[in-house]
Amino acid sequence: MAKSVITNIARKKMARARYDGTPLEKVKYIALGDGGVNEDGEVIYPLPENINLQNELIRKEYDSCTKISDTSYEYAIELGVMELTGKFISEAALIDETGDVIAFSNFLAKGKDETEVIFSIRDNY
Repeated sequence: MAKSVITNIARKKMARARYDGTPLEKVKYIALGDGGVNEDGEVIYPLPENINLQNELIRKEYDSCTKISDTSYEYAIELGVMELTGKFISEAALIDETGDVIAFSNFLAKGKDETEVIFSIRDNY
């Protein structure tokens, strides 16, 4: 089962925006990595103080965004046929336009073969 967290950096930005109206930066990227599970293949709970994936493999601008509810949006990227072939992806992060990681999601490792695959991550509040 996936384990997700909003980072402390995102929380600070939201608090500042509520206090003085500082605009929040838009989500721009999704990063994927293979550091979301331990040696036994169990999902590691991401910590809100983390500022990077454990082992980032790729970072791309998101391809689509879908409104799930008034407090949730789902961002997605598509990996092409040859992108990350042979890798086991187990972590994802949303990154804003200033480069700050604002949310993490760790999940059971998913092997990437020579097909196009879509990965998504929800931004929930």
